[in-house]
Amino acid sequence: MRERSTKDSAFPHWVAIGSLVFVLAMFFSNTVPALRERQGLAGLQAQLVNLQQQFETAIEQTARQAHLGTARHGNEPDGNFDLQSLLVAIDEHNLTPLELWQQYGESAKSRDEREPR
Repeated sequence: MRERSTKDSAFPHWVAIGSLVFVLAMFFSNTVPALRERQGLAGLQAQLVNLQQQFETAIEQTARQAHLGTARHGNEPDGNFDLQSLLVAIDEHNLTPLELWQQYGESAKSRDEREPR
């Protein structure tokens, strides 16, 4: 068997070290921005959840406060109005809410002015 001499070329060592440096540079150049993006996305997700909760709360409050008509004398409105049903009923008459308001808004105002409170 042939013995290795101490004067053998160090080329394979430089190739291995150069490849290691190259791989490490590629790893960190891709990993560090990905970690920053992940942290940013986690922050955005938290904001999205917060906004979703705010919207749901606002929808619930608006639904509780919505009174789509007036109660008859001595009757309390039950507060369980279905907004979707109202829009479907308006659509069945081939109107939009704006058209409905334009046609019947003035008569509702004059009726409210005539009724004593």
